[in-house]
Amino acid sequence: MAKIKKRGESGAAKNYITRNQAIKKLQISLSDFRRLCILKGIYPREPLNKKKANKGSSAPASFYYHKDIQYLLHEPLLVKFREHKAFAKKLARALGRQEWGLAKNLEDAKPIARLDHLVKERYPTFTLALQDLQDPLNLVHLFSTLPTNPVPGKTLVPSEVIAECSRLIAEWKLWAVKTHSLRKVFLGVKGVYYEIDAPGQGGDPVSVRWLEGYEFQQHVPHDVDFRILLTFLELYRTLLSFVMFKLYTEENLVYPPPMDTELDERGENLGALKLVERKENAEGSGSAASKVSKKEVRRAIKGIKAAGAANDDNDVEMDQDEQDAQDEEEEEFVERPSKDVNEDVSSAPLTTYSSLAKTAQTSSSPASLLFAPYTFYLSRETSSKTWEFVIRAMGGRVITSLTAPSPNDTPLADSITHVIIDRPMTEERMREMQGDRKWTWVQPQWLADCVNKGKVVGAGEYAPGQLLPPHLSPWEGDGELERPWLENNAEAIAADAEGEGAEAIVEDDEDEDEDEDDEAEQKDDAALPPALLAAAQNPSDPTLLHAAELEAERTGTSHAAFTAQLKSATKAHQAANAGQNGAPAAAKAKKAGEGEEDLRKIMMSNKKAKLYEKMKYGNKQKAEEREKLESKRKAIEQRKRKELKGR
Repeated sequence: MAKIKKRGESGAAKNYITRNQAIKKLQISLSDFRRLCILKGIYPREPLNKKKANKGSSAPASFYYHKDIQYLLHEPLLVKFREHKAFAKKLARALGRQEWGLAKNLEDAKPIARLDHLVKERYPTFTLALQDLQDPLNLVHLFSTLPTNPVPGKTLVPSEVIAECSRLIAEWKLWAVKTHSLRKVFLGVKGVYYEIDAPGQGGDPVSVRWLEGYEFQQHVPHDVDFRILLTFLELYRTLLSFVMFKLYTEENLVYPPPMDTELDERGENLGALKLVERKENAEGSGSAASKVSKKEVRRAIKGIKAAGAANDDNDVEMDQDEQDAQDEEEEEFVERPSKDVNEDVSSAPLTTYSSLAKTAQTSSSPASLLFAPYTFYLSRETSSKTWEFVIRAMGGRVITSLTAPSPNDTPLADSITHVIIDRPMTEERMREMQGDRKWTWVQPQWLADCVNKGKVVGAGEYAPGQLLPPHLSPWEGDGELERPWLENNAEAIAADAEGEGAEAIVEDDEDEDEDEDDEAEQKDDAALPPALLAAAQNPSDPTLLHAAELEAERTGTSHAAFTAQLKSATKAHQAANAGQNGAPAAAKAKKAGEGEEDLRKIMMSNKKAKLYEKMKYGNKQKAEEREKLESKRKAIEQRKRKELKGR
């Protein structure tokens, strides 16, 4: 006899659970449940049939996987949440009774929830942590630029959190400066995009890209729920601490690096942090082998293998089990030391990052030390935080208005090779500041273009007041610059050109000379790139113009030559359209207009889209009625003409 299934015990009703049911099962508040889901990476799910998942009810609800909620039952953070709830009750009661001593003791014994186990759980390997580092860096930098008290009398973000975010970003940049790992820079609309190569598993580099906003005054909106953002930030700060402890340890450096309070008060950004070598490797037992780090050993082994010097495999062969154990030990996600472990760094050699940047590492490529021979002076209107990091990460030296009282100071001014300036300058003023020295005056975009191309480009197009060449994104092919519709546009252009050639053959003999000229122009157009022809057909479209600029950059065409080609192609296309019937052009314009309407409709909300459709329908009805009345009027006029002719 078949067993009868009860309703709600199988299928979607068993696989899903509503948010209210999950809160009752976990016995926590809604805010704690949201925080726990963010920290554990659990998100709402959308069942195929909400009515079945809600056991026949059609009431709106948020659903989660039942297995995820079962998994949360064993989370250690639940115990901390309950301890904090009990602590809050005891503290409120002590304050209500004015028992200040008890309240102070309770505050000292406040339970603190640590997220170390969550980082190890969500990122079991170091490479996975590096691959997911973009969002943490973006959010930490965003909070580092927030004002400490945006609303008078109301603190949205504690000042300690903003200070810690600023310190984490400075430590991340300091490591990039030390290792010369910066690879790409792009000045976008939202801010400055950076990309560095961090050492991942097995020595393979992992590209880490992040965004930093421009240095403007931040206006914090009042309708932002900072509780959710601070929960994400709490996890990301812990993750960044883990990652940077691992990176600093690989470089044989102490983490966190100590800060020079005097330089910090003077406004130094990266210069306030010091790089300190680890004591156990710096002093050791006195032998030369104790001063060599694991990373240097791996580099030496790779160099020997590349040079072909290790011919005798018996001398350098390592047991496979020992090699696997060593790899596991090296790639383990190193935990940050607790606060009880005190490292004596007073006797360790103290070295600033600027002096370490001068020493070229043997593993650094020439492209990573692009600015090593140069010294740059940053003008006051340029962003010192951005360009100081870029220059020093590429091996160069920087003189800013903070460290140099004036560029006319003789010892400092004589060492300057490039002046980064972002405002128009007259030649007289430039000669007055330069004197007998040889300075190269460039705009900041020159630095980014040099980094992206991996070589020092000419400074003629980047002089102060000059129109800068197009600043292209270095990540072509990553989905940012792909424009598949350009191929279809090129095919349409080619078909139109063939049609024009066929029509030209059918013309009368009187226009043979004009036909030959048209054919010559078509041959010239065929030699031009398809993107340039598409931009010439529609010069007002910024997308087609940007695609043509990218194609010109790819083929090595100069900006002046590209502008001349685009101008001539635009004139030729306008002249060709002038002698033809306007119907095809109108049809193309109508088609393009429909495409733009579709794009605009995609960005609308559902309510606005319906209203837009109603407006279109009403306009269409009015146009049809107008055409109908116009046709009646023409018919009446034609009938009247016939009657007059009949008389």
